[in-house]
Amino acid sequence: MKPLASFYFNVSNREQALCQLVGKAVKRKLATGIVTDSETASRVIDRLLWEVPPTGFVPHCLGDDALASQTPALIDHRLELLLPREVVFNWTAHVVPTDRGIARIVEIVPRDDMDLREVARQRLALYKRAGYDVEFTDMDKQGRANG
Repeated sequence: MKPLASFYFNVSNREQALCQLVGKAVKRKLATGIVTDSETASRVIDRLLWEVPPTGFVPHCLGDDALASQTPALIDHRLELLLPREVVFNWTAHVVPTDRGIARIVEIVPRDDMDLREVARQRLALYKRAGYDVEFTDMDKQGRANG
């Protein structure tokens, strides 16, 4: 089975979309990782997953936590602490290395940030060159379908 790069685009609120999608992955019992650019960014996402959704909880911890091996969602800026994971959300300014055996990489692309949209296009090309299948989900249409 070929690895998959999933692009969620037309996202109005990246942080909210991240929490929603991570929650769905955990609910499906997928070992989930969120790779960030820094320890500070990891702590921001950690705090965010405690707050969103306001009436739910996504079990998670930082990659170097004592409970990491028992926790479905891990957050860290050091990719090696997240692996192996079935799905990795890319919350960095870089392409996730495609030689790490990650079955699915998720990219969340905002609607209104042209710089991040251009970076997403570049990542798309790199994932394709690395042999990933690519899928796209228009979050604007998802919102209308669910509304």
